[in-house]
Amino acid sequence: MEVNLQTKMIQLEYLNQQIQTMQVHLNEILRASDELSILKVGLTNIEEAKNGDEMLVPLGASSYIPAKIKDVKNVIVSVGAGVFIEKPIGDAMPIVEKQMDELRKQEDTIMGNLNLLSKESEKLTGELNQAMRSG
Repeated sequence: MEVNLQTKMIQLEYLNQQIQTMQVHLNEILRASDELSILKVGLTNIEEAKNGDEMLVPLGASSYIPAKIKDVKNVIVSVGAGVFIEKPIGDAMPIVEKQMDELRKQEDTIMGNLNLLSKESEKLTGELNQAMRSG
């Protein structure tokens, strides 16, 4: 009985670690999705701009530098694995949308796995509580 209880406690701890890891990964995916959503809006807005228009270019950590747009027809986009290519804005949008779709699929997969792990964790917690009350 004591060994079974100890095994369940170890299983519960392992499940909770997996849940935490998946939640971290989910947060990273949500952050990336937010960035792509902002990019999509930016691409839409830049289509309305003209050469020479001024804009703020993000440097990071909520810091920006003013700049003039040199080319409103092309944008440099990430195509994955640290590779960037220049594309017409109209061709960049499908790349961004594909990346957003991939992130949605990953989010759905993680959410499904989190639900399964949470149910298993709840089951083990209930079993442990029952064993402690009766033991």
